[in-house]
Amino acid sequence: MTSTTRPNRDTFTGLIPRRPHPTLRINLSPPPNAIAREIVVACRPRARRLSNRIAGRICHEVAAFGDPRVHDLIEEALGEAVALFIDAMAGAPVRGTTVADIYQRLGNREGRAGHNLDAMRAAHHIATQESWRELSKIAEELDLPVAAVGYLAEALLDYQHQLLEHAMRGFAEPAPPADPRFQLFASLIGAVPTTDLAALAERAGWTTTDRVAVAVVPGEPVSADLTAPTARLITGRSEDATILIGPASELHPRATAIAAATDRPVAVTWEVRLADTHHAVRWGQRALALVAEQVIRPAEDGVVWCAQHQSELCLYADPKLRRFADEQLLAPLLDETPKRRLALAETMLVWLRTRPSAPAVAELLAVHEQTVRHRLKRIKELFGDRLSDPAETVGLLAALESTTPRWRREIAC
Repeated sequence: MTSTTRPNRDTFTGLIPRRPHPTLRINLSPPPNAIAREIVVACRPRARRLSNRIAGRICHEVAAFGDPRVHDLIEEALGEAVALFIDAMAGAPVRGTTVADIYQRLGNREGRAGHNLDAMRAAHHIATQESWRELSKIAEELDLPVAAVGYLAEALLDYQHQLLEHAMRGFAEPAPPADPRFQLFASLIGAVPTTDLAALAERAGWTTTDRVAVAVVPGEPVSADLTAPTARLITGRSEDATILIGPASELHPRATAIAAATDRPVAVTWEVRLADTHHAVRWGQRALALVAEQVIRPAEDGVVWCAQHQSELCLYADPKLRRFADEQLLAPLLDETPKRRLALAETMLVWLRTRPSAPAVAELLAVHEQTVRHRLKRIKELFGDRLSDPAETVGLLAALESTTPRWRREIAC
């Protein structure tokens, strides 16, 4: 960069947002000089890419912001903040009420979620780091004077400090008193910790019971007539699903009615202790995921009765680990082309179940007998003695049952 004599501070007034009022009001005067205009022209095309990059890093690196539901709010906050900073450099008479409000909402959400300030500070550090990295590139491309770069850095740090202050102000705001039934629902599903569910249930006017079942309905909210709470039934929304909690005697007919009316699978768990309700919610959500993966199917009434699928829920409790283990067991098939791999897997699955003859396998798969013989020969070449080891074949069969539907979907796509 070219070194110059430090100019009068007023030369770069247009680069420095003044300390705003609590509403993040930014009024800059006089209008920016030619250097400021060059920076603005260079910044605008990069603004959206920069805010998306910052949001991606925050959601990936800061655990408290890993919830997909908050990603859109973070992107909105950063997009508005970057745009406001550029407008301020351009000399526009801006007022950052919208940005201040978004950052206060973000901070308030973190406070109500029970998080500490570390997450916001980490996010603030990432935003400052990425923003300065981008501004440094622009400064180098434009060959800006050292003094201009210094004032640009001061402007950014001052602005970032203001944003963090607004987020912390929202963090410190007291939460309004929540509806007792909402508090009870949040505690039952594990979203909010509580030490005394029975006392909370009493305040909510819920007729407590020692054991409850859970129904999970995926997708958009269900008709209020079908999900209306009762003295013994608690309902609410979580992670894009409607959740109903209550004794099986009251929950089962309601779940069946919802499945019939919505044509959606409804997962219903067995009864658990009240303190274990959040586990049942997780099992219901996992059962619906297994339906989507075509591992299990709803009953004729549209309900996924989790008690009938306990083995699958255990087997697929950790999908990432399960997929890794399956791919290790089926590694010899992974070098085949996708279509060839699927054909061998389907043939191997049918054959391992009962060891039928080639004609029987051909009939079940609706292919020619000679095709099956060729496939079985290739399978034996790939897996060798593992096919005659009972312990190995149990693992191979389970892996094929888990993986074959996924490979079939990948081919269909």
